[in-house]
Amino acid sequence: MAFIVFEGGEGVGKTTQLEFLHKALKKQGRNCLLTREPGGTPFAEQIRSLFKQVDPSIESPIPLTELLLVSASRAQHIAKVIRPELCEEKIILCDRFLDSTYVYQSILGKIPKQTIDIISHIFLEDLLPDLTFIFTADLDVALQRIAKEKKRASDRMDTQEKEIHQIIKEGYTKIYQEQYQYPNGKVPNRILIDANQSKELIHSQIKYALEKHLGISI
Repeated sequence: MAFIVFEGGEGVGKTTQLEFLHKALKKQGRNCLLTREPGGTPFAEQIRSLFKQVDPSIESPIPLTELLLVSASRAQHIAKVIRPELCEEKIILCDRFLDSTYVYQSILGKIPKQTIDIISHIFLEDLLPDLTFIFTADLDVALQRIAKEKKRASDRMDTQEKEIHQIIKEGYTKIYQEQYQYPNGKVPNRILIDANQSKELIHSQIKYALEKHLGISI
């Protein structure tokens, strides 16, 4: 079993790489699950919809409200999907996890990391990703990708000011460089991915990391 997380800002290509990896693992006949946050269960997906489709012209949630919504979704996701599937020896591929909360609600939203850790420790306990890939891309590249993704349902995160996207990128770099600890005091194994590279090269790097760190050969 393995719990593998893909992290990064908008337009960095992490979801595409998740789908590539999921298909490769399924082709090998491996027992794996592709999931996401916020979301991952029917109820958690309802929270995601509430969280993502807010009309900022009417009212936007304050960072603390965002934190509580994301935490509620994550608690449901862990209890109903992640822990049970890990017990079934599955490989779980998750689009976003706690590092996103550190970036969006702490670094961007100015909520102290300690507050996030206190809330998160209740439902995380000793849960820690086995491997976390952090994708970062040049800002112009990421914004161009967002604009080109015609199938992508635009949400309030996509339409944030350019400066906000820069803070998000710097936030993920900060988490990686400063080795942010999870609430249990442990540091997850994080790998920084240069998302400016070709899809094929990134996929090769991911496959190499899986074999090196988890013994999963693709």
